[in-house]
Amino acid sequence: MKIFGIQNSKAQQDQQRATTRLFRGLALVGVAAVFLWGYAATQFNGLRHPEAMDQAQVARNLAGGEGFTTRFVRPLSIWRLVERSASRSALLEHHPDLINPPAYPAVAGLLFHIASKGDLQPAAAAGPDAAKPQGGLKSLIARGVLALFNWPLVWGGLGLLWLLIVAQQAWFGRVPAETLPWHASGILMCVVMLALSLMPAISFKVGSEINFTRFEPDSCLVYGLGLPLTLLNGVCVYLIGRRLFDRRVGTVAALLFIVSETTCQYAISGLSTMFTMMWANLATLALVVAAEWRESGRKPRAIVTLALVAAALIGGAFLTKYAAGWLLLPACVLCWYWWGMRRGMLVAAGMALVFLIVTGPWLARNYAESRSLLGLAQYSVLERTPATPGDSLQRTLDPKILQVTAPKILRKAASTAYQVCTDSPWAGGAWLSVAAFVAAICYRFRRSQANQLKWFTVGSALLWFTVMCAVGVEPPPDGSMAQAGNLLMYGLPLMAVFAAAMICVWLDMLQNPAPLHRHVAIVILAVAAILPTALRMAGPPAGRMQPPYYPPALAQIAGSLEPQEFMVSDQPWAVAWYGDRCCVWLPYTIDQLYKVNDLHKHISAMLLTPVTFNNRLLTDVMTGEWRPWSPVLGFMEFPRDFPLRAGRLFVGPDLTPVSWKLFAAMKIKDLYGGINMVLLCDRKRWTDTPAP
Repeated sequence: MKIFGIQNSKAQQDQQRATTRLFRGLALVGVAAVFLWGYAATQFNGLRHPEAMDQAQVARNLAGGEGFTTRFVRPLSIWRLVERSASRSALLEHHPDLINPPAYPAVAGLLFHIASKGDLQPAAAAGPDAAKPQGGLKSLIARGVLALFNWPLVWGGLGLLWLLIVAQQAWFGRVPAETLPWHASGILMCVVMLALSLMPAISFKVGSEINFTRFEPDSCLVYGLGLPLTLLNGVCVYLIGRRLFDRRVGTVAALLFIVSETTCQYAISGLSTMFTMMWANLATLALVVAAEWRESGRKPRAIVTLALVAAALIGGAFLTKYAAGWLLLPACVLCWYWWGMRRGMLVAAGMALVFLIVTGPWLARNYAESRSLLGLAQYSVLERTPATPGDSLQRTLDPKILQVTAPKILRKAASTAYQVCTDSPWAGGAWLSVAAFVAAICYRFRRSQANQLKWFTVGSALLWFTVMCAVGVEPPPDGSMAQAGNLLMYGLPLMAVFAAAMICVWLDMLQNPAPLHRHVAIVILAVAAILPTALRMAGPPAGRMQPPYYPPALAQIAGSLEPQEFMVSDQPWAVAWYGDRCCVWLPYTIDQLYKVNDLHKHISAMLLTPVTFNNRLLTDVMTGEWRPWSPVLGFMEFPRDFPLRAGRLFVGPDLTPVSWKLFAAMKIKDLYGGINMVLLCDRKRWTDTPAP
């Protein structure tokens, strides 16, 4: 049959169907982007995780040309550098970061460099010469990179022209169907470049308290990294589901993953979880394609290449989160099973070699700095035991005084396992994926590669659970389900895939063939998946901007110190990020504070915040990690030889400043509303008379 003199062949019809699916997929990605943006707009109200602030300030140092240095100084890091370094120097002025992997700070630093339009300068460079452009090849490359993001009309026009050409040629069947995904990637890249071009320049200076609404770099992390990475992970979930099963399973899996409240909480947390998950998903996708090629009889060389690519991607996950590197073990076991004992051993050895090639330079850097391949990360197993409660290990200058034994580590692992099983994100929006995945474990799928990847998921989850119990997890902030160190999140995408497959199996087993019943079942599924997230979006944000993480107050306090001066605090991550000052974590004992002050660097100020003041005195302070500081935290009793003399109290929810002289009695009328923060300095750095 001819229409307007043109006869559509079967190839042209297939081409049109592929084009329809492509534009339908782009529309779904757009809807998911609007959904995530709406969740962030209603729920995001600043960073709340210490790890997120720590990595953000390292990223800012990278963007400012200071390298992998940190303003968040741990006493344990001082001890490690002094004991293991040949120079016996603590390097407090340019303290190397020994705990964070490099990938996420590097990407965030690049984003900060682009968003600040190249105006970000190190704090030490502030002065008359700070505005002078720096020469050299590095500066030339930086200006060249920035130039790519200064042409919004070019990128917008290129993306629109590309879209029109592909649509016009696809309509007449002139574009191969297999090239359409690559065209879609190119168009999306133009959209991303357009968004970066239109992004307003951010400032790392905190505005006045009257005009302050939100710290711009916080929003840059969430909207520039968290949300796009979540979308990318959703696309990976769809591709894995489509490869293992079909498009319907891929679509349902992406729906379960994107609309989950757990996923949305991590998307706006500022943590590196979504970036680590991206590497794990890409590695899994490579293994899925390898399994499909193996089933279809492709050449072994191509399959081995994909296995090596998966190992390299797992190396990227390791450089984002050290514990994620354990994914290499089940990947090697899977490839070993594919190729048998002899050849499988060679493939596994090749994967391990590729992993070492990717991660080797960073491991060598860590060893050169601290004589340890993982820096301070190796001590995470020894943290949060009965002998090292809380973060006391990282706060000590002499870890030898903390006796950690194997039984205490086992008690910590058991406590963490109980915490994960009873108080975890799986009680929130991811419950549907986890429940259906448990059912999928007991079901045998028709395709052998689907069953192989199912047990790969189970093995990875069990391994991550074991590692997480040994390392421990950070408690989530109030009103949030996102936990720093929750490794089970990396298995959520594959769990969603097999959960979607199991749900589709249940739908296919319905005895009533009426399409209406199937549609009703799908609607009920969608409502059950999105209801927790929708209810959260309808309510107020989970956490409001308040002490201890209130940027105007921290910026004002840090502004009373010179850039080269040091302070100590119980929340150094926030001082380093919002205050942009070098801050030492409050040492474990007062004597160790004296050692830092006398042997390494003069301490100009000390800031105590609700991080410690909100602890219960008898149960948390007197018997916990803050026990050596209990007289100070409970009764404001300082030793007579304490080096800091001038004090300032911040009282009530509005942080009203009240001057206080050390060892002098506090006036009851000045303490109305309760002490919120305490600042002690070596000299008086403020005036008590308000400005006219």
